[in-house]
Amino acid sequence: MNQPKVHFRKACRLCGSTSLQRFLHLPEMPFTDDFITPEALGSEFRADIDVFICTSCLSAQTQHDVDVGDYYEDYQYSVGGSSTASRFMRILAENTVARFPASSASRKVLEVGSGDGEQLVAFKNTGCRVLGYEPSSVLCKVAEAKGIPTIQGLFTADSIHQLPDEFKEVDVVMLSYTFDHLPDPRAFTAAARAILNKDHGLLIVEIHNLEKIIERQEYCLFEHEHSIYLTEASVAQLCGLEGLTVIDFDLVPEADRRANSLIFVATPNESQLAAKAVKPSTPDAFNHLDHYSLIGANITSAIQNLDRFVDQMTANGKTLAGYGAGGRGVMTLAAMRSAPKLKYLVDKKPKRPGLVAPKSGVPLVSLDELASNPVDAILVFSFGYIDEIRREVSALGYQPDQFYSLLDVLAGRF
Repeated sequence: MNQPKVHFRKACRLCGSTSLQRFLHLPEMPFTDDFITPEALGSEFRADIDVFICTSCLSAQTQHDVDVGDYYEDYQYSVGGSSTASRFMRILAENTVARFPASSASRKVLEVGSGDGEQLVAFKNTGCRVLGYEPSSVLCKVAEAKGIPTIQGLFTADSIHQLPDEFKEVDVVMLSYTFDHLPDPRAFTAAARAILNKDHGLLIVEIHNLEKIIERQEYCLFEHEHSIYLTEASVAQLCGLEGLTVIDFDLVPEADRRANSLIFVATPNESQLAAKAVKPSTPDAFNHLDHYSLIGANITSAIQNLDRFVDQMTANGKTLAGYGAGGRGVMTLAAMRSAPKLKYLVDKKPKRPGLVAPKSGVPLVSLDELASNPVDAILVFSFGYIDEIRREVSALGYQPDQFYSLLDVLAGRF
């Protein structure tokens, strides 16, 4: 991949204000999926991640955009093999159909950033007609093999004009952990509104919850790929700017969601469903700039807890591996001083054999490595799947007390 260019902004992505204050600085961070050969370590893309709060609309965001076309072409991350993720996707699809009436039993669902097509499989199983839009050629092929028609490309506001005629108007526009990747969320929201059925159309979005990020010190979710970080309050504000009403924040019950999941459902203001409007429940602290001034120091402390955990483990002669090579694993390791002390990073579906994580250089391996090259302890980055991971890895002889959740270690509980 050629080194991508970085473009810097000077105004808020939501309201256009130029009054922004930085509250977090993470130096020299890589892409989340840019695994490389050991020989190439040091030549991968790295750049500072700075996160700002707009003092006018109180939305959190980055002010840099990275050219990601080549990067997403080879993007392969997927949770399709997880029973936890599959259950979540099924519940989301079934609840959508059950809770929100439509004029036709055969709804049309467009998913942007559709990945390997698993969420659309769940919608298709409810009788919906589906179409995916996905930049990764690898994941497009996987989705097509499952019978999910998929357009390859980066979705922009102009992409609605390239949709097949039967999808020029749709009942649902769905995004799962894609909306916060958009460089211009307002332009996308306007485009989505333009193709939604005006009587019952739904914009359904799953994003990372800024409230939980800050509460848990999940700095790993501040990524080059992410442009905005929303709360229920800022979601309602953004939707309101583009003529949409938020009608649900609980489409999937909290107990059935993934690790850091804020789901909102919005509908055009003139829709018959707009009468279901709900109010955001964001804590009042997020309305005050002082709240953000503490974030940087708290995250620095959390990173120090991680380093201390690894140092203590290895000083006591114990070997340690990480589990989960998604963004949580890669970005957590990239900010740590002690990351190279991990023996390897396990993933259920490693990208390719022989690769290492960017910046940290931790080797990427498959699940089999835990049996052939065992470790004393496993730091689980994908903590939302920790029960599932414990069950699967127990078959290799590992005990429950050998697993440590990232959340516990960030908080100094070890």
